[in-house]
Parts: sequence; C-alpha cells; structure tokens
Amino acid sequence: MGKTVVIGGGTAGLAAAYTLERAGADYVVIEKGDFCGGRIYGVEKEGFTLDLGAQFFFTRYHTTYDLMRQLGIYEQRVKFAKPVGILRDGTVHVISPRIMDNLKHPTAGLKFGALSNSGKRRGLKVAIDFLRMGKKLDFDDPLKAIELDNVSAAEYARRRWGDEILEYGIQPIDSALSLGDPEELSAAYGMGLAWYAIAGLSTTTKGIGLLAESLVKNVKNVRMNTAATRIVMENGKVKGVEVSSDSGKETIDADQVICATLAPQAARLLGELPAAMLDILTNVKYSACTHVMMATKGKMIDDMYAIATPRREGLSVAGFVDNANKSPGYAPPNTSLMHCFTYGRFAREMLDWDDARVTRKMIDEIQSVIPRFPDEPLFTEIFRWPEAVCLSGPGQITAVQKLKIGLRDYEGLHLVGEYFGMPSVEAALHSGVKAAKKVLA
Repeated sequence: MGKTVVIGGGTAGLAAAYTLERAGADYVVIEKGDFCGGRIYGVEKEGFTLDLGAQFFFTRYHTTYDLMRQLGIYEQRVKFAKPVGILRDGTVHVISPRIMDNLKHPTAGLKFGALSNSGKRRGLKVAIDFLRMGKKLDFDDPLKAIELDNVSAAEYARRRWGDEILEYGIQPIDSALSLGDPEELSAAYGMGLAWYAIAGLSTTTKGIGLLAESLVKNVKNVRMNTAATRIVMENGKVKGVEVSSDSGKETIDADQVICATLAPQAARLLGELPAAMLDILTNVKYSACTHVMMATKGKMIDDMYAIATPRREGLSVAGFVDNANKSPGYAPPNTSLMHCFTYGRFAREMLDWDDARVTRKMIDEIQSVIPRFPDEPLFTEIFRWPEAVCLSGPGQITAVQKLKIGLRDYEGLHLVGEYFGMPSVEAALHSGVKAAKKVLA
C-alpha cells in the first residue's frame, strides 16, 4: 500500500485520515491553514458555542452517524424540536417540516398563511410527488437522481407546482441550505435538499464542531500550515506531493494521494490531467456566505428555531436561526444566539464590507422581522466563506460521473469532497471514507 498523503484537513480529509488511522496505515494529512475541520469547524466564545460553517445534520444521513458512533459521540445528537417560521408580506407564519407536528400547531396546516388556498391545494401534489421521487434522492448515490440532473430546481418546481410553491416553498429551503438560488441548483440537488429537510435536522449538545473536534483528536499525523502546490504523477501513477511551508519547499513521496480540496483547487494541483477532466473540476461552482453570529440577552424567537426569509421579501439573508433554540448547549440560559446567513449576490458583495457595515446591515434586517432585537448585542462574530457550499448545478452529477470514470486510469489518485455526491456534510464524509477504503484495499 505504501504511504498516503491526504491533502486538506476539512470534512472529507478528516474522514479519510480517520479511516486510515483506525487501520494502522502510513499516512500524513497536510493542511494549509492553522486549524482542521473546514466547514464543520466550531469555537466557543463567552459561554456560547459557535458553528462557523455547517449548522445541522440531516436525520437521513448514514456515514455521518456511523462515524459518530465510532467516535463515541452519537448519543450527544439532538434533534431540532421547535418549528420554523416563513416570512411573507412582513408576517412570520409558523410551520414544522414534520407533518404530525403541523396537526398539533395552531397556525400550521390549513391555517398556514405563507401559502394561498390554491397554494395549499398544490401542496398535496407536492407531497405526493416527493413520496414518489424520494427513493431517488440519495446524498450518498447521486446517480439515482440522474434524470433530474439537467434541469434547474427552479424550472422543475415552477413547471410542476407553480410560481407560488417555488417562491414560498422550494426557494426558502434551497437557499437556506445551499446559500444559492434554485436557478443555480439542479433539480436533483434542489429536490434532494427539500426531501432530506422534511425528515428533520439535528445537531449535538456541543454543536457541529464536536464532530470535527472528535475526528481531529483521533487523527495523529497532521502537518498544519503546509500547502500542497502540485500532485506529482508519472505515466499515470502517483509519485508524491510537492508542498510549501515556512520550512521551505519539499516533495513528500507517496504511492496514494487523497485530494480533499475544493474542486477548482484540485484542478490547480493536477495540471497533468486531460483538459476535459480539468474543465469539470474548474466548473464546479460554490455559493458564498458572510456568516454573522450575534449573542443577546433574553429570547428573541421563543417558539421557533429559525425564520426563513424568501427572496421576494427583499432581504439579503436566507434566514435567521437562533441556535439557542436548537440545543441548550449552544448558549447560557435566557439568551439567544442569532445566526444570519447572507446568500447569493448579497453574500458576495458583503465579503468586501467591513465588520461595522455588515453588523449594521444585519441588525437592521433582523429588527425588520424581530423589532425587539437589541441595537447592541452582547457580541458579534463574523466569518466569511468565499466558497460556502457546492451548488451542484444542472449537469454536475453527469459531469462528475465522467470524471470518476476518467480517474480510473490514474493509479493511486483519489479525489474526494462534497461535490462527489449531493453536496452536504454526508457527501463529504462518505467520499472520504470510501477513498480511504480503496487505499486500504
């Protein structure tokens, strides 16, 4: 088997490294930054737990929960118990993604005001359609939904269910979970997000970052602040990885490389691949997010954990989430931890704004929906993600499948990441574990 170099200490890279570690393999992880965890990284501040990137696990996940069981943290999983709100015409309408909960909630079901009466009638058709297509929407096996790959989520939803369902049903879900617009997503991915969301979401008592923290503790051989500059190949076979660090440049000899970077970064490391394969990698698109977290005294949204803000409401955020209402472990008693997720063109614009301008914008938008939100939170934390979530646009599943077939000609080379499945924590972890098992085989 020889030595394996894992490039990237994010979600997929940690999953691969952990699998190699458990098997006693010879490996090293190289991470260009000063922390591992990538988009499942979390920190603590003043008694609050901040998930800087990913905010939830879908309850339909498989690989994620298998890893959590192995790490001994599965029992710390917490399902989101509270309902969500959807903003329409300045009013928040409460609903739960779980059907039985809606029957119990006084403002849900037939009284749900975010849809017109005709929209509610169309909702029955939506439910039937999802039940029919559900088995095809598999985050671990995107090829099951290949027939939905070449049309956008927006076009598919509008054609089947109409404009209102798109704008006040599909778009709020897809934008909140991908930080992009449904026009940017394939129907396979957009409908997959909605299908998984309906089944429910969860976190842990210590946030999503607990998974990253647990993986890092069990991955022994990591080199931080070390950037890969080139994957060295000869005659279609991996020979090593050129890296750069404060100590200078060097080549790490290896028989196997698991490249766990974003797709465009992988293309830059693999200049020797055919142009057609590099084009697939460079054309994988990502959303952006200027993620704003604000802690406050008192409860801001007592009966909900989130308020989705459809784009027709004119805000720059896909929604507001009070993480203190997800799990008590996120915040001290009688406080709120509000997360604001800018998306689309708004997010890209705000990447260049200074913190004061971003903070003022977010407070103004929160107060337009939650008037009692204070002018001065206990603290504000801002984390900018130029590449937040892989968008899996129309045609990406087909293109990535071609890439997977092409990679069979290159011995010892394994590409992993969320773009190899339906983009998600699950897809990233699944691809990392799968690649490591191939190495071990």
